[in-house]
Amino acid sequence: MDLRPCTKGLLSLCLALGPMPAAILAASSTPAAEAVQTEQSHWNLTALFPNHAAWDAAAQALEKSLPRLTACKGRLSHSAPQLAQCLATYYDLNKQFARLGGYAHRLNDADGNDPKGQELVGRVAKLGSKLSEAASFLNPEILAMPPARLKKLQAHKALAPYRFALDNMVRLREHSLSNRESEIAAQASQMAATPNKIYRTFSTLNHPFAKVKLKNGDEVELTHAAYTKYRTLPDAEDRENVFKTFFGTFKQTRETYASLFESSINRDHFFARLQKYDSDMEASLSATNVPLTVYSTMLEQVKGHKKLLWRYLKLKQKMLGLKELKYSDLYLPLTTTEAPQYSFDDAKKIAYETLKPLGSDYVKILDKALAERWMDIYPKKGKRSGAYMDGSAYDVHPYVLMNYNNDYESVSTFLHEFGHAGHSYLANANQPFHYADYPIFVAEVASTFNEALLKSQLLKDAKDDKARLFLLGQYLEGWRTTVFRQALFADFEAQIHRMSAEGKTLTADLLEQTYLKLLREYYGEAEGVVKVDPIFAIEWAYVHHFFNSFYMFQYTTSFIASTALAEKVQSGEAGARDNYLNMLKAGGSKYPIDLLKMGGVDMSSAAPYSIAFKSMLDALDQAEKLVEGMETT
Repeated sequence: MDLRPCTKGLLSLCLALGPMPAAILAASSTPAAEAVQTEQSHWNLTALFPNHAAWDAAAQALEKSLPRLTACKGRLSHSAPQLAQCLATYYDLNKQFARLGGYAHRLNDADGNDPKGQELVGRVAKLGSKLSEAASFLNPEILAMPPARLKKLQAHKALAPYRFALDNMVRLREHSLSNRESEIAAQASQMAATPNKIYRTFSTLNHPFAKVKLKNGDEVELTHAAYTKYRTLPDAEDRENVFKTFFGTFKQTRETYASLFESSINRDHFFARLQKYDSDMEASLSATNVPLTVYSTMLEQVKGHKKLLWRYLKLKQKMLGLKELKYSDLYLPLTTTEAPQYSFDDAKKIAYETLKPLGSDYVKILDKALAERWMDIYPKKGKRSGAYMDGSAYDVHPYVLMNYNNDYESVSTFLHEFGHAGHSYLANANQPFHYADYPIFVAEVASTFNEALLKSQLLKDAKDDKARLFLLGQYLEGWRTTVFRQALFADFEAQIHRMSAEGKTLTADLLEQTYLKLLREYYGEAEGVVKVDPIFAIEWAYVHHFFNSFYMFQYTTSFIASTALAEKVQSGEAGARDNYLNMLKAGGSKYPIDLLKMGGVDMSSAAPYSIAFKSMLDALDQAEKLVEGMETT
C-alpha cells in the first residue's frame, strides 16, 4: 500500500508504469518453429475478459467505483472496522485494475503492432493514474494518526488481515508523504512511465535494425531475436560481424537511448527526494526492507570470485581452440559438440521429470498451465522479445511469455518462467490479494531453483561425457550470465545513479566509458582473459532492465539463494522441500529476508555465497576433468 513507484504493494502505480517482468529478458530467435503457430501455442486471454467490450465495461465500472475509495477520506481513524472496510475497498479496486492491466499488456505484448493493444495500454496507464490519485490520501491519513491510536486500532480483530501491511507502513513513516505530496506523486505516475514506454516502443518497433551478410550468402536482419540466434554462429568472422553490426545500430541512436536513460534516473531522483531518501538505491531497497548491505555484499562477493569466471572462460577458449577469446565469443557453448535440439513437446517431458522432487501437487500446476494455455510460446513479428511471467491477475492464473527456439536455452527459459508461474499460483491460492504479490528480491529464487533442478536432471540422463560436458558448460554459462553479468549490470547502475546524483550529465560518452571499464574489469581484459572491443561499450542501451532501477542485482542474490535451497531439497534434507514450498505459498506476507529464512537460507550473511560458489567450483572441476580425459584418449 506504500505509494512509491513500482513497489509490490501498489499494483495500480506499478502497472501504470508498466509490468515488471519477473524473468531475465532472454530474447529468443525466430526459428523454423514459428510456422507451427497453433491456438495451443498462444495464451488464452478470455480467462481475463471474453472480449474487448467486456474489458471496456470493466474499465468503466472501475473508474465509476473510485468514489467508493475517496469516500473514505477523513474517516480512517473513526474505528478499526471502518479502516478495515476502506483497506478492503482499496485492495479490491487494485485487484480489478491488475486484471485490466494484465489483459491490456498481454494483448500488446503478443503483437506490438496491434492498435487495439496500444490503445488499451494507454488507457490502463491513465486509469492507473486515476486510481493512484484516488488512493493518495491513504498513507498520509493513516500515518497522521497518533501512534497510540494507530496501535489500538491495529490490535482490533477487524484489522488482523492487514496487520503486516500496516506494520510495514509504520516502518516507512519517516519517508511517508503529506496529502499534497501524495497527490503529486500519483499525478506524476503517468509521466514517470514515459521513459520506459518510449524505450520499449523505440527499441522494439522503431530501432534501425540492420542487415548482415554471412559467409554462406544469407542476409539476415538483426532484430533482437535474430541477434540472439546468430551470435553463436560457428564462424568467428560471422560472429564478430553479427555483434558489431547489431551494436552498431545502437551506436547510431545512442544519444536517444542516453536521453531516455537519464530521464528514467531523473524520475528515480524525484521520487527518492520526495520521500526523503538519501539515494535512489535506498529508496528502491527500502520499499521491501532489503538492507543496503545486501547489495554491497553481493558486489564484494562476486568481485572476489572473478577468478572462477576467468578460469571457466579460459577453459572455454581452450575447448574452442581460439588464440584469443573475444567478447563476441562469449555466448558460444563450452564444447563444439552439436547442441541438442528440443521441441516444445520435448521440453514438456523434461519439465515433468525435472519437477518431480517438488512433489505431485506442484507438478499438477504444470498440467493446469498447459491445459489452460497460460503461455504464449513461439516468436512472431511484432511480439515482445524475451520472456517473462505476470501473476497479477489474482482470480485467474499467471501468464507466461516466451520466444521458444528449440534449444537448451529455450528449455531452461521454460523451466525458469514456470518457476515464477508456480510461485504466483501457490501464493495466489494461499494468500489474500494484498499478500499474494511477493517481493522481487524473492521472485528469482523460484525460477533459478527450477534451473538448478533442470541441470541435475539432464546430467543424470546424459548418455556420454560429451553430453555431460555440454550440460556442465550450460550450467557454468548460467553463472556467467546470471551471477557475474547481472552483478556487472548492478555495479553499472550503482555507479551511474551515483554520478547523476553528484550532478554529472549522463551523456552517451560517459555511459559508454563507465560500461566499457566494467566490461573489461569483470571479464579480465588486463589479465588476458577476454578481449573487449570498444564498440561493445554501447551494450547498456540494449539492456531493458536498466529502466527498472536496482532490479538486476536480485538475479544474482536469487541465484545464490536458489543454489543453496536446491541442494538441500535434492539431497533429501528433512523438511527442505516443505520449507521451500511454504516459502512460495507465503507470497509477500513477510519481508523478503524473512521469507528466504523461512525457505532455509539466510541472505543477510555471506554464508550462502560460500555454498553457491562451491557448487560452481565443483562444476568447473568436473568440466576440467572431462576435458582432460578427452585429451588423453
